[in-house]
Amino acid sequence: MAEEKTDVAKHSADYRARQKEQAKKLGIEKMFFNMPEGIKAAMAAEMERHGYVQVQELWQDMALSWIAQDPEERTRRLERPDAPAFNISPKLAREFEAASQVEIRRYPGDEIEYPSLSASSP
Repeated sequence: MAEEKTDVAKHSADYRARQKEQAKKLGIEKMFFNMPEGIKAAMAAEMERHGYVQVQELWQDMALSWIAQDPEERTRRLERPDAPAFNISPKLAREFEAASQVEIRRYPGDEIEYPSLSASSP
């Protein structure tokens, strides 16, 4: 025996259906993505600083601003030559070397033998 929906449940279902139909009519789709906490906090601070109430409004304005730029400006901003792809600090290099030496001691025979630099002719 199926339970009948209450009036409130029917109203909620009708409302969701109307909202879904309106979004489809307007070409609106939902997007979900993961974001680091630091970026999320910075975005929240910028929202407050610039008077945004909904994050959706901020993202839309940023997208429209991005689209309005010249293609050369968009390319320049995406290249980011000042941001290296990966930076190995001296401390990280020392830690890696120490961990590598521990692994070599655990598994003898896996040492790397470098070629000699002497110039020998056949």
